[in-house]
Order: sequence, then C-alpha cells, then structure tokens
Amino acid sequence: MKSVISRLSALALVLFFAMPLRAQGGTPSPLSVTVENRTAQAEAARGSTRRDATARPGDVLRYRLAFRNPGSSPIRGVTLANPLAGGMRLVDASTRASRTDARVEFSADGGRTFAAQPSEMVTNEQGQRVRRPIPAERFTHVRWTVDGQVAPGATVTAEFDARVAGAPAPAARP
Repeated sequence: MKSVISRLSALALVLFFAMPLRAQGGTPSPLSVTVENRTAQAEAARGSTRRDATARPGDVLRYRLAFRNPGSSPIRGVTLANPLAGGMRLVDASTRASRTDARVEFSADGGRTFAAQPSEMVTNEQGQRVRRPIPAERFTHVRWTVDGQVAPGATVTAEFDARVAGAPAPAARP
C-alpha cells in the first residue's frame, strides 16, 4: 500500500513540475491535468469520518486532461495522452471527452502501440493461434486524438477513471 501511495505522490510531483512555468509574457500552459479521489468524495458525502483524499487501495481516481488553444488560429492534430501510473488500473468504460470527434485509444505495451481495443495473439485449447482482446486492467496508457480543428480559445477535455490496485473491485449491483 505504501508503494502505491508513494507512486501516486511521485506522479503528482512529476505532474506539478512538468507543467511549464509561466513564460515571461505570463502565458499559462495550454495543458492541465487534474486528479480527484472520487471514492473519498463519495465517502465524505455519505458522512464518512475519512478526512483526507489520500489514495488507498480500491479508491477510484478521476483524471481530467484539458487542452486550451491559446493561439489566434485553429489547431489540428491535437492529442491528449496519459500513462497509467504503476499500481493503477483503468476502470472499464470510464473514458469520456468533451468532443464527439475525439477518438479514444488504449495501449497495453507501455505506449508503443495504440488501438480502440488492444488485442494479443494467444494459443487456445485446440493449439490454434487466435486473437483476443486485452482487458482494460492491463492497459498502460489512454489517448484521445481530435479529428477536427480546435478553434482559438476553445478547450478540449478528456477524462478517465483508474482504480488504485491492491483491493478487489466492488461487486456489480443488480
């Protein structure tokens, strides 16, 4: 558990220091990444005595990436990508974006290749090589590519949920 929390703390520091400092002209970075502990928020709303948002095994964190076009002309080819920190597992079907032309893809090989549904070749019981989908909990990266233009001053947001490993996912409710 300490390892997961240490990794999350390290990720937070990397994100903080990776954000470009304001340029001399005072222009903020066009990209921002925020993370919120959805489990801690839900517990607090139910009157829990939990007093902090420190990530614990089983907690669900929501990652939100936002890109704002700071220029005076449209931008094409905008891609928002985020690796999943060690100890984090993508929550299946949790990705969403503010634009319908933002295609989401995933990687299960450390970000080398991306696909809408990554798959792998395996040998089945009959000894045949077959392709099967890779489950979301094995994804290492998530990426959105905007097919259209992002207008000057416009913002594109993308979100996904990830569960801190170390505890089983809650059972589905009927």
